[in-house]
Amino acid sequence: MFKNIFSKLFASSNPAVAEPIPAAVATTSSSSQSTDVSEQNQQSQLAQQDPLYAVKRGGKEIASKLFMAMSTERGIHLESLLSALGALAGYACQISVREIYVQQQGRPVKETFIVVHSKQNGCTYYFGDLLNRPLVESRYSVWSLASGATQKLGLQQLIDLHDIFKHVTDTLGSQHFGIPRVDVEHQAKETPWNYVSFLWPQLFPLAQSFCKNPADWPILFGVAVQEILFASKDLIAPELALRIVMESAIPMSKIYLPDHVGLVST
Repeated sequence: MFKNIFSKLFASSNPAVAEPIPAAVATTSSSSQSTDVSEQNQQSQLAQQDPLYAVKRGGKEIASKLFMAMSTERGIHLESLLSALGALAGYACQISVREIYVQQQGRPVKETFIVVHSKQNGCTYYFGDLLNRPLVESRYSVWSLASGATQKLGLQQLIDLHDIFKHVTDTLGSQHFGIPRVDVEHQAKETPWNYVSFLWPQLFPLAQSFCKNPADWPILFGVAVQEILFASKDLIAPELALRIVMESAIPMSKIYLPDHVGLVST
């Protein structure tokens, strides 16, 4: 499955990025140079008007690429796409916090997170207030973006976040960790852990090309989630879609891939 996704993601063309357009070489025509400068100026103006302009562009690009990569001749399996994007958004919270506090500020990992070592499987998991902010607490948290979209789609009663956090804590180290609790017919084709393990290394550089600020990374993937939620209107129940997203995002915010080198969830 992932081999097919990879080939669709990057075989046909290089991923679009939001990097500044490089200076034209000597062979570039004057009209082409003029067009490039005009586009640069337009993007610069839009970015000044909307601080989240690059984040929104990046989120739409991620959503579009993954949608196309996961599509088949029979269409798209929405549950899998939502689980994949939810998992990536949750993991982006972990990476964002690590980059800001551990890498840039030099804070020890154990002062940045509440670190939990599971005796059941020997794996390490990460919790804490700093992690919860981009995940569920801030204005543009993954939860805020996803739940806001589903409310616009008609969802009246939001899902119970506390129940999801409790389930994540209760299943640490077990085979049930990170598996969305939905009916069999709505289960994704892969586990959230596998989506993060295989897709993050491919899509994170694309996200970075749009947003250099690590605080923006979870927002970008949250925007990607929003894009698919709105696109899936009338195709999947909003409550189910939100549950798949958050039951993938919350547990995947607790893992760190380098801790799990060589492991693939089955």
